[in-house]
Amino acid sequence: MNSNPAELPDFASLPLIDLDDENDTPLDIIPTAAAPRPHLVRENEEPQPAQRFTDWKTVTRLRDDVSEHLSREDAFDLPLEDQKAQAISLITHLIDDQERLRINQGQARWSGEERRAISQAVLEAVFGFGRLQPLLDDDTIENIELYGHQKVIVQRTGHSFEYMDPIADSDEELLSMLAHFAHSAGRNFDPAHPNLELSLGDNARLEATGWVIAKPVATIRIHRLIDITLADLVDLQLMPPELASFLRAAVRAKKSIIVAGDRGAGKTTLLRALINEIEPGEKLGTIESVYELHLELLGDQRHPRLISWEAIPGSSEKDAAGRPIGEIPMDYWAQRSFRHNLDRLIVGELLGPEVIAMFEAMQTGAGSMSTIHAKSAAAVPERIVTLARKDGRVTEDFARRQVAENIDLAIYVGVIPLAKRDPWTDQAPRGRRITNVTTYSPGEDGRVASTQLWEYSDGQIHQRLSPPFNDELKPYLREGPITIRETP
Repeated sequence: MNSNPAELPDFASLPLIDLDDENDTPLDIIPTAAAPRPHLVRENEEPQPAQRFTDWKTVTRLRDDVSEHLSREDAFDLPLEDQKAQAISLITHLIDDQERLRINQGQARWSGEERRAISQAVLEAVFGFGRLQPLLDDDTIENIELYGHQKVIVQRTGHSFEYMDPIADSDEELLSMLAHFAHSAGRNFDPAHPNLELSLGDNARLEATGWVIAKPVATIRIHRLIDITLADLVDLQLMPPELASFLRAAVRAKKSIIVAGDRGAGKTTLLRALINEIEPGEKLGTIESVYELHLELLGDQRHPRLISWEAIPGSSEKDAAGRPIGEIPMDYWAQRSFRHNLDRLIVGELLGPEVIAMFEAMQTGAGSMSTIHAKSAAAVPERIVTLARKDGRVTEDFARRQVAENIDLAIYVGVIPLAKRDPWTDQAPRGRRITNVTTYSPGEDGRVASTQLWEYSDGQIHQRLSPPFNDELKPYLREGPITIRETP
């Protein structure tokens, strides 16, 4: 997108000129209340923000007019603040035009507060995410699911689900909204390109499909924890301090690590925390299908030598080899990355042939890291072999040998019940936990031998064995345990 929505101006502070006075477990989904309860502002309490403007047809019409004007004037090539300044001026004139139409039709003039709300809503629609913005801004929401325009379900922290108000008045408006997001990011979303994958701002990933199914659908994954450390994850009870110290030592000893788990288990968050244990002087390269790690947001003090690559899907037209024209897949970036003299290569998520380049990086002993979807810790080797075989250039035996020889640790993150089910609701509180840490080695008949180093039992994960490379970890284990930080 063209900006971070958090940077949008507060229209309430602008002067008024010529103005008069908005998983697998059965879902326990809670509907939103029909109307908000009245709120009394107490002494020393911050006033509540003004209501958002809800005439979305007007907002959409003005958004399209502003976007078309900025595109026609090549304003999107200007610095962001200049884009916003032009948009604000244009919005003011467009609101004047709309208000004249209202007066001619015998309708009341908008008040100054209403005009400010319209301006804010249009600006959010152009540079932010419109009616979706309040959900993205809600710190308690981790996932947003759209099933056509009418059904919006959010998953909150703690894995509770809730129905929300629609973010569009029709499926056509929802498709138009998603197409606007795509266009702003230089992507296409139309009947010729019915699938869309892109970042929404700095902490959300959207996957959408339209036209080829009965109703458009979209799933938005929001990453709330960008600047995260192993100490933070200890505090969040993802792991005990002893395991965090072990993982810190493995990272600093440049062991190759795979983080596995089911969707929404916290793989990317754990990967960020592991990356943040890397010494700042190391040169890092990251490869992702869609930007999610966002290490660049952490500043040069954390990762000053960072190169981030993102796959490009290409157009609907095919070249002579049958590939989409303009496509740059992850495995292409993986191969090119070796020319940059990286200290470490990090693949945000293993999805296909890029696993071969990942094997090559691991062969150098550079401490590469990545994530992968897997239904269990035991399924990780077969999942990696399956992805490697998609390349068509390697045999199954070769892929197994690479897993056995080059992956030092596989960390499995699960979402597990934390207590017995409530007999009235049949629900149990669930939480994210590391449930297994495994190392691999060559086994009989070309198989992969797995040795579980840490296992989860009785509500806690315990170390059972030391890895064969334990001597390499000892210098870093002497740095002391990672402890839970005291709450001030």
